[in-house]
This record gives sequence, C-alpha cells and structure tokens, in this order.
Amino acid sequence: MQKFVYFILKFKEHFVFLGFLFISLSLILLGDINKIGGFRTLVVASIGWFQKNFFLIPNISALKSENSALRELNLNLYQKVMNARIAEIENQTLRNLLGLKQRLEYPVEVASVIGTLSIDLRNFAIIDKGKKNGLKKFMTVRNDAGLVGSIALCGDNYSLVELITNANVKVPAIDLRSGVLGVVNWDGSNRLLLRDVVKFLDIKVGDTIVTSKHSLKFVPNIPIGIVASKKEEEGELFSVIEIKPFVNFSFIEEVFVIKSVNDEEIIKLITEYEERLKELNKPPEKSQKLQPQLLMREKKETRQPKKY
Repeated sequence: MQKFVYFILKFKEHFVFLGFLFISLSLILLGDINKIGGFRTLVVASIGWFQKNFFLIPNISALKSENSALRELNLNLYQKVMNARIAEIENQTLRNLLGLKQRLEYPVEVASVIGTLSIDLRNFAIIDKGKKNGLKKFMTVRNDAGLVGSIALCGDNYSLVELITNANVKVPAIDLRSGVLGVVNWDGSNRLLLRDVVKFLDIKVGDTIVTSKHSLKFVPNIPIGIVASKKEEEGELFSVIEIKPFVNFSFIEEVFVIKSVNDEEIIKLITEYEERLKELNKPPEKSQKLQPQLLMREKKETRQPKKY
C-alpha cells in the first residue's frame, strides 16, 4: 500500500495531466463539430475512432438521444399491442353474442353497459336502451355466458338492471341433470347459493343450474352457474350448496335483453304485492303509536252504565 501511495506521489504531475487531458477531450467531444476545425477536428475524429474500436469513452449526448428514441418507440409498440388485445377481446365477444343471438328462441335487444351503481346495498347496471327500443320492466337480461339480472326501471333511452348478486333477488332454478328445484340467492357476502334443497335430493358438484319454468320474472333455461360445493351441516334439513356463476359480474360490457315478459296481470299482482310489503315494513307514525293510559280510560268509560 505504501509503495502504491509513493508511486502516486512520485508521478502526481503525470496523473493530473492525464486527468485534465481526459476532461478536455470529453468537452471537445460534446461540442458542435461544425464549428471547430484543424487540430480540434483531428482530435474529435481520433476520439471517435478510439471510442468505436475500444468502447472506452462514451458519447453521452448520443446515448441520451438514443434512450429517448427507444423509450418513445417502446411506448408506441406497447400501445399497439394493447390496442390489438382490446380489439381481439371485443371481436371474440361480438362473435359470441352474434352466435348466441341466432340460437335464442326469443327476440332480443343488444345493449351496452354504460355504468354501475349501488342503491341501499343493491347492485345495478345501467344499459343504453329503454322504452324507445321496446324494453319493459321485468325483462330478463343475460350475456353470452349466462343470467345477469332483470330490468328494474325503464326510461325512454336507458334502463336500470338489477343484478342477481343482490340479497333480495331470488331466482327459481333447476338442476339440469337431476331436475331438482331450488332458489338461487346471493348471501350478501361473496357467495351465490342454491337454497331450499333438502339433504337427500340428488345434487352433485359440477351440475349445471339454469332458470326454471316456474319463475315469474326470468325466462326459463338461462344458464346461471355450476355447483361448486355441497355441504350438509348436522342438525339442518337443507344442504348448503354454493354456485359458481358463469357471468363475471366485475366485467360486463355487452348484454342481451330478452323481449319477453309474463302476462300483464301477473306483473300487476307482483307489483301490488311488493308495494304491500313495503307498507307493512314501514314503522308506525308517532300519531299511530299505542297509548296505554288512553286506552284504559276509554275502556272504563265504555263499561260504565249510561244515565238516562
């Protein structure tokens, strides 16, 4: 170590000279070659040859320009790849929708989902079709995979679709393999369940569940999902059956609205019944609350004999 330090101190002038020389040549290299001539041009040419053959002195300006160009090219290529993937997905979706439309028995209206919202913990989707397109309340909504929901409200140009991922939505369903009937209902957390199925009935994992003909709101034979699991809890009469839905409810773009509803009289009865349930669930007003003291006084007055 002492020998190395002694060597540096002995030839320090030479090292300083080489350092200044390197700095000078680097500054010359960064300058505009069109404005220099003679010896400086020769120096720049020599440094260029030396850099090309030995890769010791980097061209900082050229490297910056090259990196900037490569970044821009990378961004353009990435955007083109993303556009190609999006176009491929849209093309496949449209092909599936077109093929399904040709196989459906009912007339349908193709609509796009333009938004989603949640009202009182109930999930809805907004579509860009309404009464002007012949849509009505209670019409079934599906996509190429399966059941999505039904129209809850219908405007002139837009409609509100209530998804089946709501705790208050109950879909009469049937097992295609065994014919066992049940009711598909969201449990409010993250599971779609097939309820009202007694333990001894024939339901197996992997069975396909579709809407049944006993439904008053939904068109029959619409795919809902497959049986993902079946549990039998001790002391319970019914099995806990979880359904894996065919529809990916976090990614819905295009849907079919099936232009078929039940008889208008049936729909009217359902609407009246729902209104009555809402009235029954309302808390009584303050003026309608019972007053025990007043009731006792009125009861005593009615028991006392009248004087003529």
